[in-house]
Amino acid sequence: MLNLIRADFYKAIHGKVLKVCFLMMTGWIFLCAYAQKATIGMREYLVGTEVSANYWDSFFNYYPVVFPLIIFCSYYFSNDFRQGTVKHYIEKGLSRWSYFFSKLVIGWIVSCFFLVSAFLIGLLCNKIFFEISGLTFTNISNIVSYIFCEALYHMAVSTLAISLVFLIRNSSVSMAVNALLIFFGYLVLHGLESILGLGYNITIFWAISNINKTRIDMVVQWLPTAIIIFFAYMIIFGGVIGTIFKKRDIT
Repeated sequence: MLNLIRADFYKAIHGKVLKVCFLMMTGWIFLCAYAQKATIGMREYLVGTEVSANYWDSFFNYYPVVFPLIIFCSYYFSNDFRQGTVKHYIEKGLSRWSYFFSKLVIGWIVSCFFLVSAFLIGLLCNKIFFEISGLTFTNISNIVSYIFCEALYHMAVSTLAISLVFLIRNSSVSMAVNALLIFFGYLVLHGLESILGLGYNITIFWAISNINKTRIDMVVQWLPTAIIIFFAYMIIFGGVIGTIFKKRDIT
């Protein structure tokens, strides 16, 4: 399995898909920063108080990491199904669980790579657009906790996206379904709460919406939820889809 992870990692970092998604994320971050800079004066006028120029106050509201991550997972992890190499790996003696888990690991690594890159690009945007240097807007421990919390959410999202790829086995359909989950997953869960009359807020366990709810100054209260969500997604989605993949015909 380790050899497959190394091979997949090498293919991922040298492939066009990762580079295109990375450029998409970078452009999105700069556009969001420019838009926030352009509207600061307007928002100050509307609310009647000074609006913070800290880009990280609203950085993840626009899913600059999630959407490129979804595209990468949907396209890259369906390659083996398109090319028929899944059967090749299994026939060589690699267990299906090992194969499936190795793909999840690559997804987690790419998630963290995107997130850390986004953080560094965000710092650059703070300097360019808001003249904020370094980490003066908060302390180091908050930043580390924030990135760890967001990493867990993004790893949970990649787990869901990869699981759906293994279930659907088609890059275009997988991409469409994952995109729909980004935009409508929260609404579906909220609707179920109302229809079933649930007294508990199940939307709190929707990783994609929690990404833009978490703030640097609130990270301590969100961290336990992030840990629970990551392991829940790994057990529920990874476990269920992995079991289906183990029993399914791969020819």
